[in-house]
Amino acid sequence: MGLRAATLPPGASSLRDRRGASIMQPMVMRTPYDTRFYRVCGLLLAALASLAPMSQFAAAQEAGRPGRPDQSGAATPKSQRRLPRGFLARALKMPDGKSRKYAIFIPPQYNDDVNHRWPVILFLHGSGEIGADGIRQTTVGMPVYVARLAARFPFIVVMPQAHKMWFRGEEATAVSLIMEEVHHDYRTDRDRVYLTGLSMGGFATWEMSIFRPDLFAAIVPVCGIAPLQYIKNIVHIPVWAFHGSLDKNVPVSGSRDAVAELKRLGASPKYTEYPNLGHKCWDLAYDNPELYRWMLQFRRPPPPRVIDYSFPAGIVRVWWLVVEGEKKPKRPPHVRAEIRDDGRVEIVSEGVIGWALISDAEPLPPGREIDVTWNGKPVFKGKFEGILALEPPRPSGASTQPSPGR
Repeated sequence: MGLRAATLPPGASSLRDRRGASIMQPMVMRTPYDTRFYRVCGLLLAALASLAPMSQFAAAQEAGRPGRPDQSGAATPKSQRRLPRGFLARALKMPDGKSRKYAIFIPPQYNDDVNHRWPVILFLHGSGEIGADGIRQTTVGMPVYVARLAARFPFIVVMPQAHKMWFRGEEATAVSLIMEEVHHDYRTDRDRVYLTGLSMGGFATWEMSIFRPDLFAAIVPVCGIAPLQYIKNIVHIPVWAFHGSLDKNVPVSGSRDAVAELKRLGASPKYTEYPNLGHKCWDLAYDNPELYRWMLQFRRPPPPRVIDYSFPAGIVRVWWLVVEGEKKPKRPPHVRAEIRDDGRVEIVSEGVIGWALISDAEPLPPGREIDVTWNGKPVFKGKFEGILALEPPRPSGASTQPSPGR
């Protein structure tokens, strides 16, 4: 498996792209990889962080579940909907040219200190607020509480709106791109991003954090269900889960089982269960000043030296590692990657067909001499210059040159 030079993604010219996400320059180190993996690395370097693998386990999550978790926003007539005072209407142009409306709350004190970087809450609504008006998702749950205390609420709050059921696939991608736009346009603190959601958004809170455990300082899932086979990915993330004991839409076992499994794995999640409430427990959950004080205790930790990560399939970036899983794995693909003090990088995987190291800072800064092994076999030794991508050998006679993206 040889190495060769490669170029930056189209339009990229520095260590930061136009959305402020980290990319690498120069990038002169690559192993042979095919067009598909080449294109995906380019997208990752251009900050289009993918949450698409969540759609891979959707079928398994659907088993035994009621249709729509809630219809919480249906009571608000369309003609009466307007954004609460202090909320801003925004729209993101997606790569396909379509527009995505979303709402954002900016604290009135935002301009008092131009050097202050604000913590951010990403709020994901329930199925009753699905739509495209950019307003309906502000009428239920946390946004109601924020609007009532707008004069002194100490967070920027981002409120995307799903166009269809579940924050997966293109809906998850839209959330990711909206967050990148907010980080670019406002003084945010990327180390203090808190993820929460109710019902359908509670499912997404578990799912997004599990598949991007590198993004969030803490999570607050309200009446959701977690994919337990991957929950080990978030043992380092503070969790406070909420559920009503009498919930007939989303079984309370969804939260109980996730909390129990996290505790079994050594984590210390908080859990509040309301014995006399059903599905609509979010009003009490969010109308709780202690919740927001709890969030502000936590910051996202720096990138770890050891990544121990499981995922369903597809291609995912997590911290300094990009992994591609088998299309139809017999069991969830798993990778353990460790950067040692002496420059050794050891990658042990199952169900993984390709990977890339992408980093411009500790624990893997460009210029460092590294010695990489994959499943015990040496694959590279030399100077790391920002990106190293590797895939299995091609069939005999196949070209080893990168093809232009299609």
